[in-house]
Amino acid sequence: TVRHTSAQPQRPAAQGRSASTTGPVLQASPVSQTSAQAPRKFAVQRVLREHTLGVWLALCGAAVAGAHSWLSRKRSSDAALARPPLNIIPVHLESVAAVPYGATESHDVPRADNALLVASSCQWACSALAVDEDLSVETIENTLSQLFDDAIKTSFPSLGVPVKPAITPGRDVEKGEYQCNNAMALTKVLKDAGIPDAPRSPKEIGECIVQNLPSSAVIEGANVAPQGFINIKINKDYVQEQLYGMLKDGLQPPRQRKQRVLIDFSSPNIAKEMHVGHLRSTIIGECLSRTFEFCGHEVIRVNHVGDWGTQFGMLIAHLKDSFPDFKTAAPPISDLVGFYKESKKRFDADEEFKARAHQEVVALQGGDQDNLTAWTALCEVSRVEFEKIYKRLEVTLTEKGESFYNPFMPDMVKELCDRGLARVADGATVIVSGDKKPLGDITSADIERVLQYYYLNTSLAQHPGLVQCLKDLGLVKENGAGVECLNVGTAKKELLFELAKVSQNDMDLPSLGKATKSMAEALAKTEKTKQGPKTTLNPGLVDLLRQVPDLVTTTDAGDLVFVPKFSHPFMIRKRDGGFTYDTTDLAALRYRLHTEKAERIVYVTDVGQEGHFMMLFAAAQDAGYMAAEEHRCDHVGFGLVVGADGKKLKTRAGETIRLVDLLDEAPRRSYEESVKREEDKRQKAQEKGETYEGLTEEELRSNAQVIGYGAVKYFDLRQNRVSDYRFDYDAMLNLEGNTAVHLIYAYVRMRSVARKAGLAQSEDVLSDLLKAHPEGLAVALAEEAEWTLGLHLMRFSGTVERMTEELYPNHMADFLYQLVTKFNDFYTKVRIIDAEDRDSKLLLCEATAKILKEGLRLLGIGVVEKL
Repeated sequence: TVRHTSAQPQRPAAQGRSASTTGPVLQASPVSQTSAQAPRKFAVQRVLREHTLGVWLALCGAAVAGAHSWLSRKRSSDAALARPPLNIIPVHLESVAAVPYGATESHDVPRADNALLVASSCQWACSALAVDEDLSVETIENTLSQLFDDAIKTSFPSLGVPVKPAITPGRDVEKGEYQCNNAMALTKVLKDAGIPDAPRSPKEIGECIVQNLPSSAVIEGANVAPQGFINIKINKDYVQEQLYGMLKDGLQPPRQRKQRVLIDFSSPNIAKEMHVGHLRSTIIGECLSRTFEFCGHEVIRVNHVGDWGTQFGMLIAHLKDSFPDFKTAAPPISDLVGFYKESKKRFDADEEFKARAHQEVVALQGGDQDNLTAWTALCEVSRVEFEKIYKRLEVTLTEKGESFYNPFMPDMVKELCDRGLARVADGATVIVSGDKKPLGDITSADIERVLQYYYLNTSLAQHPGLVQCLKDLGLVKENGAGVECLNVGTAKKELLFELAKVSQNDMDLPSLGKATKSMAEALAKTEKTKQGPKTTLNPGLVDLLRQVPDLVTTTDAGDLVFVPKFSHPFMIRKRDGGFTYDTTDLAALRYRLHTEKAERIVYVTDVGQEGHFMMLFAAAQDAGYMAAEEHRCDHVGFGLVVGADGKKLKTRAGETIRLVDLLDEAPRRSYEESVKREEDKRQKAQEKGETYEGLTEEELRSNAQVIGYGAVKYFDLRQNRVSDYRFDYDAMLNLEGNTAVHLIYAYVRMRSVARKAGLAQSEDVLSDLLKAHPEGLAVALAEEAEWTLGLHLMRFSGTVERMTEELYPNHMADFLYQLVTKFNDFYTKVRIIDAEDRDSKLLLCEATAKILKEGLRLLGIGVVEKL
């Protein structure tokens, strides 16, 4: 989008371009119109291809709105026709929309009372085209991808398959800062497509793509390596303009379609204290929430606390005994964990108390008012303690626990049964997600899932028909004790499992996987043919499958086999009529999608729950609650926090470490380390006869909080989240290496440069520096260290976009660590304060500080001005 202004400070002209302008200035944001041409040009080309009607409405609306404005002016003055406002016109439609309306006699000016109607159409069309009036930017990666997409399509117009441009950072920056790696893969694609006269070698294909590469302000040049990959040189003028725009307009998010995103994270249990296991969910969820918010999405942060369940029976019984006046006075429970342990001890030792606890649960679920009052009091005690943790971690959440969805579950289960989507199996109500496949298309992978679901939920020995098939295939033999076993080994080395123990209940996952894979490959033989892989099913197996109810369905088109997606069903009601964790999550998912209108849901829990969430999403799709074209659900799994011994982190007494204790320790250590450094500096100053002012006690305490909490967060977030990581205070508080302390120290160094330049208190460094440079000022990128740093800054928005797509916070941590490494190299090699182009270098420092601070903020980490 553009703004129509009569006066605007001029940015420095790019080399070889004139900076002079006359009349009104059309200034694009966040970069100048010149530098924005390439990314926006192709964005509009894409819009023209995909949204012809919307573009037509937008142009009509803009034209009529311009005519309306002209009519208004003409009524008040007979002055010459003024140029129409362009505030809703995309910058590269300007050449179409800026024609002086009414300039020719052959066109009548539309009536003003119709203008508003078409102008509304314009606004609607612009919304449909996602041409927002915000300041979001196209990432450099997406811009290059679009350019090469156009080049590939132009080079090979008859290619029938889509080719996604493979754009990556360049391996050799001297040859190219980025590279396109499609040529090698296209060699086979073009050969298989049989396109006549198409280039055959990767180098020829690369040269063809480069020849058809559209002209662009982004790319300075492109060359093809002998292996075929294309080296891309980025235009420094473009990077200068982008960085200048960032300093002028502030950091802008990558351009994305705005969504309503719900993030479910933290989720501790009521009446239990938060422990180190809750740390990862809380800080990963907060990081993702901040990132989506930065991108302009509407984010709903949900704390799905465990506030319902059988444990409340013993807690309520113990509460009534300990505080009989709980209905009129809030129970003074200062140690809820101790209270929980006391009630659990009574529950395990006293049968009468246990029976009463069960009665209290029934009364609570039945809506007994006294029990609801006791339950509310217990929840409130936990809520207060949780909030203390969240405040320290600067985490924002809205509580909506399991109990919230209780009223919706009975009707949901009834509806699913009435629609035939849920079935009764062994007395329980379940949803079995799967697909019906023609018998002739069944593969060994399909047989694996059929075996696990229909046969191995009990021991293999209980299925004599299947055992006989396996005997005929030579997979069953007796061990030394004369017990029949399944042999899943090789001819050289046997691997035997007793038939009675081959089941989901008796085998670990790796062993179960080996067993089912061996059986499936023997029962469904696959051979390679010219037409592709062909699978032949064992006749005895086919007969067995037909005997299982609802497994094989006979139709006019042939037999269809139901292939389950999972090894066990999704249970929504137990045999005793009670609801389950599955029921609650399905009801919550339905509520979030259809009542809260979430378009995307992100669940942040440990990796151990991945299977549950895959089943949940499949059940929601089967039920019609989640539509693939409208909704997206992601499970963000994370590994364990382990101690130095590689085992789950615990206290010396063997108990789980309380999160509050962990958070107390990090700032304490940080403070002690800071005091020690201050003493060393003061002593060295005294030895030199100098005065050292140092930090005040208040600054030391404040810094310790920022650095201590930041160190804990960063040490977690820098990890690949699916991996376990060793919790180590010494490592996370280290001043060197990939730590928050190292990054914060680099920020302090950047601020010290600003202080030396007299800009420490400046709220707008760019404006202050421009006062001394009426001719304009560019960001310094002349020296190699400057160019390396400036180019890396350009990758910030792409990193943010990647985080919202892949949901890995370590992408930002990696970016920031590399940023600090490149800044330190620049700081060491380049003179700044006493350089002739000092102010240009100060702009580069300021841009780096802004991006580092914002990147840390997205990770939930603060900064300090002095250390």
